[in-house]
Amino acid sequence: MDFNLDLSKRQWTKTRDGITAIGTWLRQGDTIRPCMVLVPAGRELDERLIPCVVTQDRAWIWSEDVGDPAEAARTAFQFAQLLGLSCHEPRTIIRLAMFIHDHLGDLLTIKPFPRDDRAVVAEVVLTNNTTGQVVEQEMTDVRFAG
Repeated sequence: MDFNLDLSKRQWTKTRDGITAIGTWLRQGDTIRPCMVLVPAGRELDERLIPCVVTQDRAWIWSEDVGDPAEAARTAFQFAQLLGLSCHEPRTIIRLAMFIHDHLGDLLTIKPFPRDDRAVVAEVVLTNNTTGQVVEQEMTDVRFAG
């Protein structure tokens, strides 16, 4: 199963200590899920980049209340390696885990992916009888008042 990320489509961007967190969406087949992507600051669009992804369904791991500290530490260590950080420095792992934790609220409030592929249900053509100017508009959602 292929996973696709388009970091040009994002809900938010946060940067701290050389790391950028991006609120975006992960596409897996026909499923699109909100996620937080961590990348080295300034390298968001580098094609050779291996992004670190935290999906909403795995966000609980990073929670202080119900999380799994051992799994969070293992994942933070792996993320530090991929991000080119000093992964053998405990403070680096802790700072990275805290950065993720600090943005869990942002991750959990990412809106559903904006669909660009909505079906066109109507087309409107307006002609100004005085000037002859024509305006055309496709409509993807029609609601009638009443």
